[in-house]
Amino acid sequence: MTIKEVIRTSGDVRRTLAQTISDIRSSDMSVDKGLAIAALSKEITSSLQAEVNVAKARVMLLKEGHNLGNLQQIGKLVIEEQDSTPTLSGTT
Repeated sequence: MTIKEVIRTSGDVRRTLAQTISDIRSSDMSVDKGLAIAALSKEITSSLQAEVNVAKARVMLLKEGHNLGNLQQIGKLVIEEQDSTPTLSGTT
């Protein structure tokens, strides 16, 4: 599988993982490569959980009258900056 699309959000990551599952099932990708992708996705999941935890803390503090700034929409975590190279391989 060659990923040529830009991965910017957690939704893009989920779509890529679903494609990975499909590629393994159709034998277009090795199980070993799929396992490597799964390990990386676990790290991304941990990062997303941290994002959720921060949002929950901000909501609790806001209820108590403390304003820490705007909340980011969950699931819209930016993974790639807009001006960076738009592929995982590092090519444009």
